[in-house]
Amino acid sequence: MKLNVKMRSVAIAAATLSVAAMAGVFLQGSGPSQASAVAPEKSKLVAPVVQSSASNSFEGLGVAIPRDQDIPVGLPVQTVALDVAVDVPTAQMPNEEPAPLLGCDVALRAVPAVAAMVNLHISADCLPNARIRIEHADLRFSEFLDDFGKLEITVPALEIDARFSVVLPNGSLVNAVAHVPDLELYNRVAMQWMGESGLQIHARENTADYGDKGHVWFENQGDLINLVSGKGGFLMRMGDASTEWSLMADVYTYPAGKLPVFMTAEIEVNGANCDRLVKATTLQVDQAISGQSHTLELTMPECGATGDFLVLKNLFQNPTIAQQ
Repeated sequence: MKLNVKMRSVAIAAATLSVAAMAGVFLQGSGPSQASAVAPEKSKLVAPVVQSSASNSFEGLGVAIPRDQDIPVGLPVQTVALDVAVDVPTAQMPNEEPAPLLGCDVALRAVPAVAAMVNLHISADCLPNARIRIEHADLRFSEFLDDFGKLEITVPALEIDARFSVVLPNGSLVNAVAHVPDLELYNRVAMQWMGESGLQIHARENTADYGDKGHVWFENQGDLINLVSGKGGFLMRMGDASTEWSLMADVYTYPAGKLPVFMTAEIEVNGANCDRLVKATTLQVDQAISGQSHTLELTMPECGATGDFLVLKNLFQNPTIAQQ
């Protein structure tokens, strides 16, 4: 896929255009005054669960949310390997199975929440502070359990029948499923990467410019109430960025068919990625188009360009909606 790549500088100066060594790259003066590849500290649970009562409002604020069916939440489902004795050639070695966690009570619950999100409740009392991987559809990101081996986190659903897997340090899996019918009311784009790659999703809503209130990115994540009421989008940064091997993702959600928005993938040139190869995957769940996925590999500029941004303008398909 051919990328339309531009560079914008965050220096406080008049914008000056210049041809760079990389084809299609130029400097653009607008943009945030500060950026960082490390996610700010945030609450892991951001979305209230879907209530089955007749009063289906958002935290008492009078904002109507899509009404789900009563959804039974079953017990966690854990993958179990079943080996059956068969005759195999002596030269063929059996597949190695994960070492069992003896005496360890591992559980995962997936509870539907507002805005087509799911609250995951993870418990593994024998694995305090363990690093885990959370998987859903094609989305992957890393997290850490707390001192008691627990984690509660909100994850945007990418499928109506949403299956979630938690990969434990020994490679074993624990799985859970949630039914998320209100996903039809929203569109989502995601971008995922490893380490301090400097990658970010930027969404400019209602013709907003960089730095405006309608410029949504990980330092201005938007408002969940606006998302539920169809007035704006909301961005979540998934993953724990404390190690250079962390799997990270940005997920931006906006109301389907209601919000004019221009979305770009951008990469800040920093000390960890300058003059190196950056890899990423983008995902798009849009009710007007079939699901799309792209893989990106890009050699970054030299370290003298630290603080500038590469703007990748055609990784996401932007909606064409006449402003009301």
